[in-house]
Amino acid sequence: MPPATAPTVTIVGAGITGLALAALLARTGREVTVLERATDLGPVGAGLLLQHLGQEVCHELGIGQALGASSAPVRRVDGRTVGGLRTMQLTYDEVAPGSSAWGVHRGTLFDLLRTAALDAGARIAPGWDVTAVRRTDVGPGREGGWVVTDAAGRRHESRGLLVGADGAASTVRRHTVRTRLDRPYPWGALWSIVPDPDGLSGDALVQRWRDTRTTLGVLPTGVGQASIFWSARVSRMPALLAAGPEAFVDHVAPLAGPLAPLVHRVAAAGLRPARYRDVVVDSPVADGAALVGDAAHAMSPQLGAGASLGLADAWTLAQALDRQPTLAQALAEYATERRAHLRYSRWWSRLLTPTFQSGLVPLGPPRDLVLAVALRVGPVRRLATTTLRGAQTSPWRTWHLPPPA
Repeated sequence: MPPATAPTVTIVGAGITGLALAALLARTGREVTVLERATDLGPVGAGLLLQHLGQEVCHELGIGQALGASSAPVRRVDGRTVGGLRTMQLTYDEVAPGSSAWGVHRGTLFDLLRTAALDAGARIAPGWDVTAVRRTDVGPGREGGWVVTDAAGRRHESRGLLVGADGAASTVRRHTVRTRLDRPYPWGALWSIVPDPDGLSGDALVQRWRDTRTTLGVLPTGVGQASIFWSARVSRMPALLAAGPEAFVDHVAPLAGPLAPLVHRVAAAGLRPARYRDVVVDSPVADGAALVGDAAHAMSPQLGAGASLGLADAWTLAQALDRQPTLAQALAEYATERRAHLRYSRWWSRLLTPTFQSGLVPLGPPRDLVLAVALRVGPVRRLATTTLRGAQTSPWRTWHLPPPA
């Protein structure tokens, strides 16, 4: 028998977080429908860094072994200035022996999650460009529900929980909760996934920077591939893309050192833009609705924890729905459980963003000096590494996935 709490669920958005939640809820017998804007389901975006937190959820979903086998182990972070000053040298093994992050190809994770959701019995409906949601039948003795409308005028009615997993520019968020901050970042990234059959990217997330405007990142991705990231002001992206990948290679390759051959492969692979938002809501829940992933807490990707935070949202909400006797109590538990964890991640994101992606060039030299000195101190370096692993709620406390209900 399915749990009494929210026997039917409508999820808007078939991204990583939405599909993970669909799989978790459908396997307990709930009727789950996922409405996705795209007509052809598929991943969007570069490779991602999946921290230990996200790996745990994947193992709970039964896809961890397959995902780990098709991902690249990332055991350390190698951050230096283009002049060679070693500023950010972190090793996961120092805080958790034998551990690593995973350099994941987004397409691999997407396919595994989609299969898990479908196998569990979830229904995925593509081509739903949701433009509005509204609450219906709310009142004494009435269960209440939701009507979701798309750009073509179609209506989807749900008599249970509505979940917004529709990303940083969430439509569900706009119609359900009070948003305290919703602001696009003026800086984003150009990215590409290139072949790396010889393993030039190794086992490290490599970052090279010159000032707050110039950052190159290389992430081992999947098997035999690497993701290239280049920080760029959003207003300049059209011109950079119009100039073509060959111009990008000419500009960036001299900064890449031994990894220059990977940058040269961007000329054939092409470039795509990524833009970010800063989103803060008073609460990720409303009467009969919840937000997960970037819809609830979009932030600059300085910690590389976006996918892991979204998977933690999905797991926590699913367990709260299994544990609590009423939907209101489950949503309250979800909001409370995620508060401290997300606050800590947001704090670090806002601290780091101006020093790595901004026009505040004078911040560059003191940033480099502070990192080079502070991260040589064992306790500081270990705190930075545990923060990067994505589970801290403060310098002294670690967040753990709620146990299965």
